[in-house]
Amino acid sequence: RPRTGEVAPGGSAGDVAPVEADEGAPAATVPPAAPGPAVPVPPTDEAPVPAPPPAPDGLIAGVPREWTGATPAAAHRAATVTPDDEPAPVAGLDHDGHTVLSSAIADLRAAAQEPAVEDAPVPPPVPSFSPPPAPGQQQILARTCPEGHANPPSRDTCAVCDAPLDGDAELAVRPPLGRVVVSTGQTLDLDRPVVVGRRPRSPRTQAAELPRLVTVPSPQQDISRSHLEITLEGWHVLVSDMATTNGTTLLRAGQPPRRLHPSEPVLVVDGDVADLGDGVTLRFEGIR
Repeated sequence: RPRTGEVAPGGSAGDVAPVEADEGAPAATVPPAAPGPAVPVPPTDEAPVPAPPPAPDGLIAGVPREWTGATPAAAHRAATVTPDDEPAPVAGLDHDGHTVLSSAIADLRAAAQEPAVEDAPVPPPVPSFSPPPAPGQQQILARTCPEGHANPPSRDTCAVCDAPLDGDAELAVRPPLGRVVVSTGQTLDLDRPVVVGRRPRSPRTQAAELPRLVTVPSPQQDISRSHLEITLEGWHVLVSDMATTNGTTLLRAGQPPRRLHPSEPVLVVDGDVADLGDGVTLRFEGIR
């Protein structure tokens, strides 16, 4: 068998017989191919977004780009939550669950506003204060008619104008409770205490409210210096004998004459007459 490089019989020098492997000889091992050069990756169409420069204090560096995809938190929640556990959508929130619509913000602000004026609590009324009474005047509980006349709380109509009395009793300046007519011709309004006598003096018990002193004649000396005292208590008129020698007699229609006990006040009514002696009398009129 011709060998490698040998010329086959009948051939030319340029003809070389093909090499045949010997039977039983081991096959030649082919070495692995050497790695080729790395193929460059073509560049993408989008260029990397550079990081924004730090913004100065108190200013906005720029407007962020619009993000059309889901946030990482929303993507993680979508991958971990099953359809049965997924909460119902909330009005005013978008699909990612973090962004609130402007219309929902307006509704929340409207709900957080204060209640309407008609629902607001009514402030308590401001208490009214009446001016203090003038010197010599006293305040007393009274029911006042529309004309301004003060009356006792027990009356239903005004004693002056007969107008109906409405409302509760309130403090008011006490009006004159009537008048007393002296037999000498003098008439006095009962708006403060009165002391009648030949030479009357103010008792110490009336130091807080000075009484009116009324002098009357007494030719026979039957009337004491301070003979009769008239006092006002609430809406009542009272008379008392001031421990005199000859005493005082009270005359009332339909009743027998009544002698007053010393220093014991007695309530008088309209039409009563007090007899001091020596022809001097006091007639009470207009008693409320």
